[in-house]
This record gives sequence, C-alpha cells and structure tokens, in this order.
Amino acid sequence: MKSKHLYYIIILLLLLTSCNDTPHYTIGVSQCSNDRWRQKVNHEILIGQYLYDDVEVRITNADNNDRRQVRQIDSLVREKVDLLVVAPSNIKTVTPAIDRAYKSGIPVIVYDRKTASHNYNAYIGSDNVEIGRIIGHFVCNSLEGKGNVVEITGLKGSSPVTERHRGFMEVMRSCPGIKLHTINGDWKSTTARRLMAAYLKSGKKTDYVFAHNDREAYGAYLAAKDAGMERNIKFVGIDGLPGPNEGIDYVRRGILEGSFIYPTKGEAIMSLAMKILNHRPHKRENLLQSTIVTKENAEVVTMQNQEIEEQSRNLDTIYHQIDTYIRKAQSQHTIIILSAVIILLLLTIIFVFYRYLNEKNRLSRKTQEMAEQRINFFTRASHELRTPLTLVADPIARALTMPQTKGELRQLLEMAHGNTRTLLRITGSLTEDEHIMDDLTDDNPEEVRRDNVCRQLMDNNDGERTSVLVVDDNNDIREYLRLILQADYQVILASDGKQALQLARENIPDLIVSDVMMPVMDGLELCRRIKDETVTAHIPVLLLTARSQESQRIEGYATGADAYLTKPFSEKLLKARISNLLQNRRQLQQLLTSSQKADETDRNKTSPLGSRDQEFINTLNQVLHNHLANPKLKVEDIGDEMGLSRVQLYRKVKALTGITPVELMRKTRLQEGYHLLKTTNRTIQEIAFSVGFATPSYFTTCFKQEFEMYPNDVRAE
Repeated sequence: MKSKHLYYIIILLLLLTSCNDTPHYTIGVSQCSNDRWRQKVNHEILIGQYLYDDVEVRITNADNNDRRQVRQIDSLVREKVDLLVVAPSNIKTVTPAIDRAYKSGIPVIVYDRKTASHNYNAYIGSDNVEIGRIIGHFVCNSLEGKGNVVEITGLKGSSPVTERHRGFMEVMRSCPGIKLHTINGDWKSTTARRLMAAYLKSGKKTDYVFAHNDREAYGAYLAAKDAGMERNIKFVGIDGLPGPNEGIDYVRRGILEGSFIYPTKGEAIMSLAMKILNHRPHKRENLLQSTIVTKENAEVVTMQNQEIEEQSRNLDTIYHQIDTYIRKAQSQHTIIILSAVIILLLLTIIFVFYRYLNEKNRLSRKTQEMAEQRINFFTRASHELRTPLTLVADPIARALTMPQTKGELRQLLEMAHGNTRTLLRITGSLTEDEHIMDDLTDDNPEEVRRDNVCRQLMDNNDGERTSVLVVDDNNDIREYLRLILQADYQVILASDGKQALQLARENIPDLIVSDVMMPVMDGLELCRRIKDETVTAHIPVLLLTARSQESQRIEGYATGADAYLTKPFSEKLLKARISNLLQNRRQLQQLLTSSQKADETDRNKTSPLGSRDQEFINTLNQVLHNHLANPKLKVEDIGDEMGLSRVQLYRKVKALTGITPVELMRKTRLQEGYHLLKTTNRTIQEIAFSVGFATPSYFTTCFKQEFEMYPNDVRAE
C-alpha cells in the first residue's frame, strides 16, 4: 500500500472520530462598554443561549472607545458570524461599520442605542425620548413647576443621550418656572462628581439634578455632599439596577429621589435573534416598557429582583448539570471510536510493514545506491506514520489525566494506552522519549505550580500575550498544536517555510515551532533565513521532525535551531521546551537591561547577544543618540531610519529588552543625563534640554523614578 493511501485512511478515521458539536449559528455581540448594566445584559443573553442547543454567542466590549468598537465589529464580520447584535458607542463613527456588516449579508439587531442609518433588521430597547419625557414630568411635579434643574448627560454622540435630552427638554419647555442648565458628562460617576462640584462652586442655585444614569446621579450627590448641600438638592437617574450600591439601593437609602428602570432583557434579544435566523415573523421596532422606582415602591421592586436573581442562579445550575451529562456521553462515545481507530491502525501498520519487509528483501540484492533508496523509503514511511500517531497517542494520554476518567472508562483508556505504546515500539518511535507517555499520566501539583510560575515569567509586562508561530504542512498537526498552545499563547499558523518567513517578518513572534520536512521551503532553510535577518535573528526556533538520527539533529542545530523535538511528541514535553526557551529569552532580556544600566567603566563588558542582535542594538542606540536632543522624536521616525515598520520595531525591541521603544528612548535620555551630570558643569536645565526633555521639571521627575535620586543628589556626589 502506498504512503498516500495510508494518509487518506488516517484522515478518514479522524473525521469519523470528530463529534458533531459545532454550533449551527454564531451570534456576535458588540457592546459599547462593560459597565454593571451591560454585564447584566450579557448574563441574560448567555442564559437565553441555553434555550437553543445549536447557538454560540461571542461577546466583545469597546470600553466606550468607538474606534475600538469599529475594529471589533469588522473582526466579527470577518469571522462570518450569522447575526450581529450592536449597541453603538458613537453614532457617527460606528454606523459605517454596522452598514458594512448589513450589506455583507449579516442580519443586524441594534440594541439599546440607535444607528444613523436604516441598515438593520430590528431594533430592541427602550424609547429614550419617552424616558426623557417621563423623568421631565417627574421633576416638574416634584418642584411644582418652579426651581433650578441641572441635567448631566452621558457621553456625547450616543443616541440615548440625544433622545433623552430631547424628551426632557419637551417637558421643561412646558414648565416656564424651571431654569435648566445642561452639562455634558461621559456616563462615569467620577466625571459627574467633578463637573457638579465645579457647578456648585460657581454659586449657582440648584434644586434638582437629572443624570442620564445612576452612576452620574450618585457622583453629583457626592459633590453636593462635599459642599454640604445634599439635603437641599434632589437627584434622579436612569438604569434602576438591583443589588448593593446600585440605582434601586440608592432610592431605598434616600440618596436618589427616583431611578427609571432601564430594562436589560437579554433573553428577549436571543429570542428576537432566533426569529430572524429562522426566518420567522418579527417586529422591526421592539420597544421595552418600564417605569420609575421611588422610595414608595423600591422595597417591592427589590424583592422582585431578588426572586428573579434566585431563579436565574437555579437555571445556571440546571444548565451546568445538563452540560456535564452531555460531556460525559460524548467522552464515552469518543473512547469507543478511538479504540476502533487503534485497532484499524494496527492492522494498517502490520500490512505496511509486511510490504516494507518484501521491499527490503528485494533491495538487499542491489548496490549501495539502492541501499540509500531503502533508507529514504523508511524515512518517508516513518514520517507518514508518526504524524497521525501524534494525533492519536497524545490525546489518549491527555484523557488519562482528566479527573472524571474513572472506573470502566479508565480501564478502556489504559488498554488503549498500552496498545499505543506497543504500536510505538513496532514503529521504532520509542527512542529518547521512551517514558513520555507514562509521565503524562502523573476556549503533579508541584509541577503544575512550576508551570504556572514559568508562564507568569514569560508574560510581557504590559499584558500582551506571548506569540508562537506554528509551521507545518499537515493541517491536522497545525490545528492540534494550535489547540494545545492557544490557552497560553497567541498562536499564528503557517503551512510552509516561505509563508512562515513572511509572517515572522510582519509579526515578530516570540518563538517559532516548525516542522522540518515541508514543501516550498523546509524548516532548515526557514531557520537559516530567520537567523540571518536582523529583524528576526533573536527569535528562538524549535524544530519538529520524524528524523531522529544524530547527523540530522546536527544539521538542524547548524542552521541556528535552538531546540529539537522528535515526533511523535507529547504536549507536556513540547510545552516544557517552549517554556524553557522563552524563559532563557527573558533571562537574556534581564542581562541586556542590566548592562544598559551599567556605569561608564562597565560599558566594555561582553554582550550577551548574538552578532545580528548586537548589531541591531548598536544601530538603535546610535539612532537614539543622534536624535537625543529632539523632544519631538517619535517611534515612527526611529523605525523609518532603521528601515523597520512601527510594529516590527516595537516587537523587536520588546523581545530583546523587555521594554517598549518609548521606554528605551526615555532610559537612554536619562542615562545620558546621568553621565552629563557626573562629567560636566552644565546646569540641570541645560542637560534636560540637551537630552530631549521639554521641561526641566519633567526631567527631574523621570530621573527620580529611574535612579531613585534627584539630579542635585548626583551633583552632590
């Protein structure tokens, strides 16, 4: 049987083992922020998801950054979600992104906030104009038509702000005895507190404050309390959330005069979405009804909310138990299929080796040239077998480590585990990694603790995830590596060395894991090219291969490879090798950072970097020193002079030093300032200007943070 036939059989068997649990629909939710009200919405949406077993919900939030929300919406469109739910942050900025999604054929539900166009399938939310009117009448009646009112709006540009203000103004115009002053806020209590404090300080009289949410109302209350005026002013807000230190609680405690319950209704969003996806009749405009909570009905509303929350918790528990039962059933089904796969693999391998022995006997009668062909045949057969064995042996070992693997299920797995080891012995795969599978069964607590520590050491200081570029021409191997690495790293995939080299230049990953035998450009050539280019020379390369001979390993290390791993490999060993390589890179960063802080007398020490990386650092330092006095120097300017993009420069500098180019620029300026303070008689002001600080005071502040002493202290020394 030819090797490609074996490959097709393995692919067919793996397809048979796949569980058909892919959701039929994917719903993307783009929230404008992540406040308490929207967290409640998201929770209700996820509860609504439980009612449909073929739906997956993906939720993003933009933290009130309209440009970030545009990027998130475009990303969900590229992922080809089946339906999009959007609460726009800013109408002007976000509307074009919603239009693009709608015109691409994706149904759109606009939630809570309106869009500037009619390119959507349905709207669900409250009538904010009517809310403004209701609160206007509430305030007017409370003041008996006379007084001074301050309106604190939400973030300018969102539809609720415009509509609530319009409805409120309609009522205020009908109350000529009330004077209104409007202040533009941003939904945050801290901002409202600051704006209200400034307003009260101006001496203007205030009888009532209407804030566009309860957080702003509470912030205004705190400002009045600071001024000793909280008993003379009434406050009303919007949201009416349950729970401690929320709108209803503020009303119960007398802090707010009232709060309009702004309904969330996340489960109604899911119901509307499923109607659209299943082409069932639905309304285009779906308005949610609500009312104002006052001290008279706050207790009743609180009791109702507590009961609803208790029911919600009970539903969560029930759905969790159902999910557990389903996973158990799927695991049992998987074990049965895996056992059948192993039996078929054994039969296939026996047949392959039978044919191989016949071929070997025939080739033994030929010359040394034919002997070389026999070795090549074995190498190809071994490579074809080890790739699918990796996808069978390691998942079995992983299943044995799961705590729910007990009783008969564990016996079946151990039987499969033993037969897999027998299979590995038959194929000659148990070399230096002979005890790996035994060791494995141990979206060991002490060893787990050490792994967690290593992972924390590898994380960048600014919270960016460590990136790993995975290169393999086998789609299953690529996906399996992505599966086992994606929890800890950002994974980038490439199918050959040429594609990987381009991705490495563009993204500057923290580490590369590459197969050796690939079309277009193999792993050895990729490693050689990576190590020869200045922008990528620092990246550690881990080679994966079915070729286990010592001479072949030496060939890999000669190209600059940092580590070698033989197929079939285990998840545990692969992660350990990656962890060690990244930890070594972190230690190198620390050595380089400490050498940059050295005094003038220590600058001739041997560099811990390779020649390419040292050349890069030398050039970078020269560019920084050439422009040291320029306070307007930007990262883009440095990149242009060095022939690198902003991303390439950022990733390269971060990988070598552990700090960003901006931080390195500031450190270089401060180190030069320190040197000038010790070796010249210039004034601190002159030195600050000469190293690129716009003001001496900022130079002094940064100097104290860097060296834990003031510039005058250096002069005193």
